[in-house]
Amino acid sequence: MNYTELENHLKEISDKKFADFSKSLSSSEYISLGVKNPVLRSLIKDHKEDKELKLEEFELGKYLEVDFIYFGLALSRAKTIEDQIEFMEQNIKNGKSWVLTDCSQTYLKKCDFKTFHKCFQKMSKSKFTYDRRFAYVFALKFAKNPEILVIFPQITFNEEYMVMMAEAWFLATVAIKFPNEVYDYLKSIKDNVLRRKTISKMCDSCRINNEVKAKFKGLRNEK
Repeated sequence: MNYTELENHLKEISDKKFADFSKSLSSSEYISLGVKNPVLRSLIKDHKEDKELKLEEFELGKYLEVDFIYFGLALSRAKTIEDQIEFMEQNIKNGKSWVLTDCSQTYLKKCDFKTFHKCFQKMSKSKFTYDRRFAYVFALKFAKNPEILVIFPQITFNEEYMVMMAEAWFLATVAIKFPNEVYDYLKSIKDNVLRRKTISKMCDSCRINNEVKAKFKGLRNEK
């Protein structure tokens, strides 16, 4: 299958109702064709070794599903985690939706904390929104690792909604394993928006008990 055939196939199996839903959910400039993620993942898996489907021929920045497959294929074809990180550092800045950052991390190979941390330190300080979001989505892979606590002082206030929500998602996930450390961190920061968003996500979690949730709720209005 070449790129033209892939694009035509995506258009043939598109669903307008799902396209409308996907467009509103993705919060992006992309055109959504309306193809669900499991189908896209199957195409990535089926064409991982397809030499006819060349990444350099992809028309990027137009269709959400095309960019989704592009990132999935590139990461699947990369030989090492270092190659994958290099690809993300070079390309995710051009993404136009959180869908790409969040789905790309599922294709990342096993990574040691030192390699991750080097990537995090670079991408979390980037001027590009989706570089920074990816840094926190990548960090989720280490949410149960006590080493992850060293990045708390490196978390910076982000006005961009997509980055701030990734930070809140990250902190709420770390709180499952390290509630006291997250509590102390939230109590120490001046960013009440991040604090409240994190607590909201924690309250939605079924992996955090009500006693812990009640303790965090008491932080909501602290200044």
